[in-house]
Amino acid sequence: MMGDAEAFTRDFLPLFRAVPPARPGVCRICHSGPNDRVDGRPWPICASCKRTTERLTGHTEHVVPISLTIKDTQLYDVLVRRREPAIGTARRNRLDFLAATLTHFFREHAACLQGLAGGPFTTVATIPSTRTERPIEAFHYMEKVIGKVGAWARLHRPLLLQAVDAYAPVLAARDSHPAAFRVLGDRGQGDRVQGDGVRGDGVQGARVLLVDDLFVSGAHVQSAASALIGRGARAVVALVIARLVNPASTDPYSAGIWQESGDRRFGFDRCCVCDRDRDHPAARQPVRRARG
Repeated sequence: MMGDAEAFTRDFLPLFRAVPPARPGVCRICHSGPNDRVDGRPWPICASCKRTTERLTGHTEHVVPISLTIKDTQLYDVLVRRREPAIGTARRNRLDFLAATLTHFFREHAACLQGLAGGPFTTVATIPSTRTERPIEAFHYMEKVIGKVGAWARLHRPLLLQAVDAYAPVLAARDSHPAAFRVLGDRGQGDRVQGDGVRGDGVQGARVLLVDDLFVSGAHVQSAASALIGRGARAVVALVIARLVNPASTDPYSAGIWQESGDRRFGFDRCCVCDRDRDHPAARQPVRRARG
């Protein structure tokens, strides 16, 4: 459906903010701001990623946001408040806009994402809604968005189910749990091994592209990744439309990260994976600390 995703997204480039590559002062997992060690050097990951990964038996080190955002921006409104994007006279259907965003980014950076996974993806999956998100949906709207991305039509499968309601408050509190999501299909119970190494509806040996809309703490993404890895996924790479940052955070780097994202040009030809290999100062130097 998204035959001309580049043209579809062209008028809406001002909604996006560049994501910095991982480097000192930028979390290597989610690209937000970490705290400092006692010696004044930044930790390699932020406090949220430490909290949401340390108690899991498996998690993903690879979270790739297309954009940064803060609350009360138009991109945040599109993702959270479900408003239609509009700039001047240009207006778009919300789901079509999100599908075009993912299509355009994947066309430009499939090699970056596949490099993190160790090869081509065998499965594309989304994260289901939780019981604290009202009204509960039979299918999360991201399922509809993914269905519009032609490159993923053959790979998209509804792998994840919400687990028992007891874990919804855990996720709502921005913490993770290895049992927060269940994986469809049971290994060893009549699953048929396919040519790509995936067992029936399971994920044994799969390289999974896990797609989500907004990354806040990582609780949903890491809980889902843990479930997939626990069922035998070879690799999980999380592609998220936006990473929510807080420039007023007490960590010394988030304000600088947000400022840098506004100073740098956003373009779909650049991402936080390939930017780390580019020869420009912003990709090489530590992020600026917030003053005060």
